[in-house]
Order: sequence, then structure tokens, then C-alpha cells
Amino acid sequence: MPSDSKGDAAGGVETAAEGQTRSTHFMFDHKVFTQTGGHFALSSDKTQAVFHVPLGETSGAIPLPTLRKTFEIPAEGPDDQLLKIVEKSLKFVKIIRPGESIPREILDGTASWSVEDRHRRIAQGRLALQLSSWISGSEVIVHDVEQLEQMVEDPGTKTRVQEALTALAERLGLPAERRGEVVNRIESFGHELAYIEALRERYGKVRWIVARLADLQSLYRLDRSIVEDVSQINRLFKKPFAEFDNIFVQVDGQTGEILALLKNFAPQVQFTRRMRDELHMKLMDWDELITKWEKVRIERAAASEAMIKETYRFLAQRYLQTTVWRRAT
Repeated sequence: MPSDSKGDAAGGVETAAEGQTRSTHFMFDHKVFTQTGGHFALSSDKTQAVFHVPLGETSGAIPLPTLRKTFEIPAEGPDDQLLKIVEKSLKFVKIIRPGESIPREILDGTASWSVEDRHRRIAQGRLALQLSSWISGSEVIVHDVEQLEQMVEDPGTKTRVQEALTALAERLGLPAERRGEVVNRIESFGHELAYIEALRERYGKVRWIVARLADLQSLYRLDRSIVEDVSQINRLFKKPFAEFDNIFVQVDGQTGEILALLKNFAPQVQFTRRMRDELHMKLMDWDELITKWEKVRIERAAASEAMIKETYRFLAQRYLQTTVWRRAT
């Protein structure tokens, strides 16, 4: 869950719970929010936020408008304000429990989830290559990670990076002794870009599902029904692939112009964070399906056939375009 970032999201009203405030945590007053096991999540159709309340061995899912009315939560009061933040926060986390911290995306724009060191290395390496190619007069974008690492480690690339840092400082009107400001901006933007690289890797898992389907289609090549199901799934995949690819193209296009990035640093950071949040929100929807595919063995079996059907349902519910036919008058 998100860490305890500071911010000003709901008024900063002090609470008795370890000095936490409404500005950084979901600290509600109403007793309904003290129910053991109570938590917020999106509804099963992902259309609205609901509050899950334990009811013996089951639980009830109460839409927030119903929750406000049933428990007489004052409009625009502290609890109502927090409920509004809950609705925004469920774009970034799947479950929110009363007392937990508000996601950093809401508080200060940073991410509420972490990346690994390899994502940071890839991001910094990508920027280093942009510096090198910029000073040589031919900016390039490299997607293959192994190729990227090899190019970054090349002595010639390292020399051109240092030359580029000095040249960029001059282009930005900074004296040589302030070249460190350019370095700091590059490193800071690399931190933001690391999240994009982590999401790019996660997106690779979505495309990996298609490869798994191709393997199963080969195994079932004599089963017309399965072959047709997989073909339909592949057609449905075209829309999410186009959506994801478009976002990555936009981000890569921004980072591909290193001088423009440094000249418009704050807007570029905001844009990258916006793309990061959009990608993260979209990929959260795929997490469960990816996890299930990771457990499936590629073989002719009921489990394989069940995953094919589940994948079709997943895609059809989200991306199947329907046409409403009307009788001519």
C-alpha cells in the first residue's frame, strides 16, 4: 500500500491515531468505518466505488451514494470529503482500508508503488543513449534492453554523454560550473522514467499471453472450435494493444528530444506521470488474468481450454464492439 507521504488532500484535521491526519490518511469518524474487515474497492463491473462490509460469512457491497444516505454522512463534511478521495484513489490501488494512507498519486503526484533496480538502470541507460545520440546529431530510441545496455557501456558512448552534458548546459544558458544542474535533471527524470520501464515490462506480459495462446492453438490445430476461439481472441487483442502502444509511443517521443525535455522539465515530468498513471490503471485490470496464465501449462487439458474461454470473456467484456441494428423506416 502507499507509504505515508505528506500532502494536503482533505484539510489536515488531527486525529488520535498516532498523530495521523486526514490530509495523509483515510481517518474516518463514523462508526461504520470501524467494522473489522471493512474496505473500499471498485464494484465487480468496475463502474463505481463500493464499501465492503462483513455480514457473517459473507459481505455486502454498498455503493458510496447509498452509504452516504443510509448512514447520514453529512455532505461536504470530513467523511464525505474522504469518500471523494477514495473514489479518485481507486484508480491507483485495488483496495483501501480505513486508516491506510492516501495514495501518493493524490498527495504529491509521485507513485504509490515501487520499481526495481533494473528498471532504474534501463531508464538511466535510455537517457544516456539519448544524450550520446543528441551530441552526435542523430537521436535514436532503442527498445531492446540488451542492445541498450551494450551501447551504454561502450566507452565512446560514455565520452559523448559527458560532452553532451556540457553542451546542454551551454544551450540552457548555464555556465560550466553549473553543469551539475543538468545532471540532476537527467537523474530526476530517470527516476520518473523508471516507472514507465516497469510498466513496459508488465505490458510485455500482456503480449506474452498471445504467445501462449498461439502455442495452444498449435496443439489444438485439429479442433476447429478452439482454433476459432483463439482467432477471435487475437482480433480482440488489437484494440488494447493499440491503446498501450500509443501511450508508449507518446512517452518515447517526449524522451527522444532531450533538449526539449530539459527546457520544459516540469511539464515533461507532469506528462510522464500522467502517462504512468494511465498505464498503471489499465494494467491493474490485467493483473489477475496475467497471474492465471502464469499458472497454466501449455498442454491439451481442461485447464487450458478454460483459460482460453476466460480470456475471451475478459476481452469481450472490455473491447468487443457491438453494432445496434435498426429497422429501416
